[in-house]
Amino acid sequence: MHLWRVILFFSACFTLVSPTVADDWAAPENPDVLEVLNEARLDAMAGRYEEALEKHIWFYDKATLIDESVSAVRRSSALADWVRLGQEYQPALEKLCQTRDELLTKIMDGAYDSDSFHDLVAMNQILDEDSLTIEAFKYLDSTNPEAARRAFNFADAALIKEEEYALYGEYVSPQRDFLLMKNSYEHSMLNAEDPDFSASRTEFSINSFRNKAATLVAMLAVNGRVSEAEDIMSQAKEVLEDPSFHAELEAASNGNVPDPWP
Repeated sequence: MHLWRVILFFSACFTLVSPTVADDWAAPENPDVLEVLNEARLDAMAGRYEEALEKHIWFYDKATLIDESVSAVRRSSALADWVRLGQEYQPALEKLCQTRDELLTKIMDGAYDSDSFHDLVAMNQILDEDSLTIEAFKYLDSTNPEAARRAFNFADAALIKEEEYALYGEYVSPQRDFLLMKNSYEHSMLNAEDPDFSASRTEFSINSFRNKAATLVAMLAVNGRVSEAEDIMSQAKEVLEDPSFHAELEAASNGNVPDPWP
C-alpha cells in the first residue's frame, strides 16, 4: 500500500461510507456567487444543514466558472465555513474529505494540473492534514519534476510546516525568487500612494515581503548555502531599512525559520 493511502486510512476524514448529499436545491439563473455562499452560512446557522451543504458543493464546483475573482474566497473562507458545517453535520465533513481524496488520487494517478493541486493544498491546510500535501509533492518531485516546480509555490508553506527543508531547498532559486518578491513589494509601495489603496493592504505588503525574504534567507542557511543567504540578506536590508526586519534576517541567517505567511 502506498504511503499516501496509509495516511488517508488514518486520516481524521476517513470513512467507510460514501456520504450522500441531497440535491433539492438548485441555483437561480444568473446567480450572485457570494450571495449563495452567504446563504450557505445562514442555512448552517439555522440548522438547515442539507441545504447549506448543497450550496457549499455548488460554490466549490461552479463559483469561479461564473466569477474568477472569488477564487481566493473559494480556497479560504468558503472552505473554513464548510469545515464548520462539518463539525455540526458529519456528511458535510465526509463530502469535503471525499472531494479532497479524489483530488489526491487524481494527482497520484499522474493527472496533474495546477488548479487541482492548489485545491488539494487548500483543503489539506483547512483540515490540518498537510502531510498529504507533502506526499503529493514528493510524488511529483520523483515522477514529474516540471510539475513539481509549478506546484512548489502552492506547497511551500506545507513544506515549512512539516520541516521538509532539504526538499524545499531543491526548488529555491535565490536571485530569481528575491527579485520576484522585491518587485512585488516595490509595486505595492507605489500603489500605496493611491488614496484607494488602504493602509491594511500596505501593511500586508510589507509583512509579506519581510516574511518571504526571511524565509528565503533561512532556507538557504539551513541547507548550507551560507554565502547565498548572506547575499540575499544584504539585498533585503537595502530594500527595507527597518531595524526589526534586519534582526529577523539575522535570525534567519542563523537557521531560524519563520512561520509561513498566511
